[in-house]
Amino acid sequence: MRRLTNFMDKPIVLSRKSFVKIIAGICTGSFLWSWYNLSKDQVQKENQSEFRHSEDISLGISYFGKYFLYRTKDSVVAFSTICTHAGCRIGKSNSGILQCECHGSRFDAATGRPLKGPAIHPLRQFDCRFDSRTGEWIVKLQTPKDQPA
Repeated sequence: MRRLTNFMDKPIVLSRKSFVKIIAGICTGSFLWSWYNLSKDQVQKENQSEFRHSEDISLGISYFGKYFLYRTKDSVVAFSTICTHAGCRIGKSNSGILQCECHGSRFDAATGRPLKGPAIHPLRQFDCRFDSRTGEWIVKLQTPKDQPA
């Protein structure tokens, strides 16, 4: 047992067990704080990512993990693959209708609008544009300014 004194000369008794608990708490807190900040930075980097696709994207739906592209003969649009009801992944489909694997919500692949609940909000749309200089479609995983996140 170690005795410390403060400025009033009153002894403070700190057992070895208490000391170890305090140090363990400080180390655990520091580790968790660091982990949180690193993961937050990683999510921000992923959400600001830019993906490039060649000009020859096939007509219809093309899946790319966090988003899918829907191509018509005139345009390409990009939407999130996360259902707006409970955050589950949207299942793959060859038709123009996408279905959530968790609760059965259905979405129109061309517009992202829900066709059948329980989802009531459309899928998040991402910025997708054609770069004529490089001949690539560029998808930015950021929500456009005019659309709520």
